[in-house]
Amino acid sequence: MSLHVSTGRLKGRTIHAPPGVEPTRPTPGMLRLALFSILGPEIAEGAFCDLYAGTGSMAVEALSRGAPRATAVENHPVPLACLRRTADAISLPELEIVRLDAAKFRRPGAFHVVFADPPFAAIPDDLLEKCLDLAGPGGWAVLQWPSDRPGTWPEGIEVRRYGASSLVIARKGS
Repeated sequence: MSLHVSTGRLKGRTIHAPPGVEPTRPTPGMLRLALFSILGPEIAEGAFCDLYAGTGSMAVEALSRGAPRATAVENHPVPLACLRRTADAISLPELEIVRLDAAKFRRPGAFHVVFADPPFAAIPDDLLEKCLDLAGPGGWAVLQWPSDRPGTWPEGIEVRRYGASSLVIARKGS
């Protein structure tokens, strides 16, 4: 299975993905387009972090749209191999691939945008807080969240529904 970068300098390039759905659930194209439309030029303002990266499609898309660098955090060997294959094929020196359980990843304040798409069956309770911790002042935390599982969010959090998935969007104060 393969996906393609939707726009930017890498438009049309292949993002390799494992056959079938398991162990990944690649972010649907509609959701990718929505996220990058919402954030627009914010993508180019700093580093992008893709937690539970799977194929790394969000990190690659962010680089295509002007992010100066991206970090993809993934622990499962099958999507990790696909992610490395994509990075090698496209030649992305600005993409850092970290093999680690995303729940253990620590780099406080290092990113302008943090995107997290954990397995829906195992979403950590503190995921939003963790993402906001990784974001620098004025940075963004965005979660891909199952639409059929309402969350309890602090005031000021925006939730946008796109079919089976929603985007939960938070901005960290300065």
